[in-house]
Amino acid sequence: MGVGIGGWLADRWMQRSVRGRIFVSALGMLFFLPALFGVGNASTLAVAIGFLMLFGLGWGFFDCNNMPILCQIVRPELRSTGYGFMNLVSTSCGGFADWGFGALRDHHVPVNVIFGVFAGVALLSILIVLRIKPRAANASLAVPGSQPQHAPTLT
Repeated sequence: MGVGIGGWLADRWMQRSVRGRIFVSALGMLFFLPALFGVGNASTLAVAIGFLMLFGLGWGFFDCNNMPILCQIVRPELRSTGYGFMNLVSTSCGGFADWGFGALRDHHVPVNVIFGVFAGVALLSILIVLRIKPRAANASLAVPGSQPQHAPTLT
């Protein structure tokens, strides 16, 4: 559901700003903050599930815009490398987060504190994403109805 809503919203926002997808991605990440705090502090399973649903919605907003944003900032001949590197970093961070969560629990750090730390990392990530500035040539290709400054070539 998040990818459908997030994709639709990003496409609409792109009609007004070349940073539309970036803003929708950041909005999705903004959903992570209360979701992570909520899961870490949930008093019942139902409350935790509600916050996990909010996290999933935000993840959809974020995830469906990764490749389109990459296309706005990376030359076509480097996009596969960029996407591969992005996936490497993403899965590595996920793996280290799992390891870190376990190590912190082994040291009896409360779950709500751990999720609070993860929310802090998400906040930092939002600030990084908002610093993305599409390149003029790539941004024009990403805005519906715009004309490219030069035709892309395939060799």
